[in-house]
Amino acid sequence: MKVKKNIHCYEIDGVPYLLPFGQGIMDHEPNLTTNEVGKMIWEGLERGDGEDAILDALVREFEATEEERPILKADMEAFIGTLHQHGFFDAPWMEPQCGAADQVVTIGPLTIRYYVPEALFQAYFLPFAASASSSANASEAAPTHQTVTFCDHRPFAMENGTVLVRSKEVLIMETPKKFIILPLLSKSVYEIHCTKDGREAYVYGIWEESEACMEELFSALRFPFLILAQQNGLCVMHSASLLYQGKAWLFSGHSGSGKSTHVGLWHDTFGTPWINGDLNLLGTKDGQAVCHGLPWCGTSKITTPGTFPLGGVTFLKQAPYDKVSRIGSAAFSLALAQRMITPNWTKAMMQESITAAQDIASLIHGFRLECTKDPSAAIAMKAAIDQVLTV
Repeated sequence: MKVKKNIHCYEIDGVPYLLPFGQGIMDHEPNLTTNEVGKMIWEGLERGDGEDAILDALVREFEATEEERPILKADMEAFIGTLHQHGFFDAPWMEPQCGAADQVVTIGPLTIRYYVPEALFQAYFLPFAASASSSANASEAAPTHQTVTFCDHRPFAMENGTVLVRSKEVLIMETPKKFIILPLLSKSVYEIHCTKDGREAYVYGIWEESEACMEELFSALRFPFLILAQQNGLCVMHSASLLYQGKAWLFSGHSGSGKSTHVGLWHDTFGTPWINGDLNLLGTKDGQAVCHGLPWCGTSKITTPGTFPLGGVTFLKQAPYDKVSRIGSAAFSLALAQRMITPNWTKAMMQESITAAQDIASLIHGFRLECTKDPSAAIAMKAAIDQVLTV
């Protein structure tokens, strides 16, 4: 347990107060009125004492019997939970559990350190693991954009905040310093906490080495990544992608529109490789739009590490015929923004998504494809792409 350095226990007229000082005042850290028990607990935490040592000190101080010890323990845990709820700790105090792996992953320009069960890492993140050619020391020295820790327990405090999004599947709240995500249908994930800058996240849940549990935890890890990506000018788009003429081409549409089917037609007809079957990370680099591979790929299980120049995005609609048309700039930007799964939980977030969509749209080609599920659709689409590439 590591309490914040800029908060201390002061007595005013015999009443103990936890008050910020120095930078703590500038950062608007909270204050809290407590009592002698709370004062002893806080002073133990400041010294770096563990919970057992603090409890032993309380038992001695109040000459508690063995029957009274559980009562003191419950009071101590409740007070520590209150401290956590009000942000008096630098970070949650539980260490990673369940044989957590300390692994560094590279996704596009972002470096993420995961403390998650080894089996989960091996199942989903191995292709994106930091290069084995870079030594462990080099990995330690590399800048980390985000640290994600899995905790095999419920949060010690029930935190609330302003509700931003609520549906049957998820509840998303905002506090002054972080987002709290509750996946309501998940049996394995209780809550996800992520700082607003995306640099630190904690996933609270149950671990068991089953396919259902691993899929739910892997899906939960997507939320902190989406927040981090947006904070770094990147966006995630619901789309299937392929590599053609050295560029990534994305195909997007509503569920059931046939994006995976269409990319499969390209693969079968022209031998073009897939990049991702469900999601793609988009951004710009040196004045060029780029597409980065992602571990998250839906049920397709098709994922490719790496970064590729982005050629264009096509929006699909099923039809009894095959017809390709170009999209105007404003309509293209809007369509891109609407197909992003990047968080749009606040006005500011929505504005960032729109800005990112406009930046990307100005650098690539936009198409609409009304199509069948036949190879003729891929042939028509390829002809349209070949045409713009020769201009």
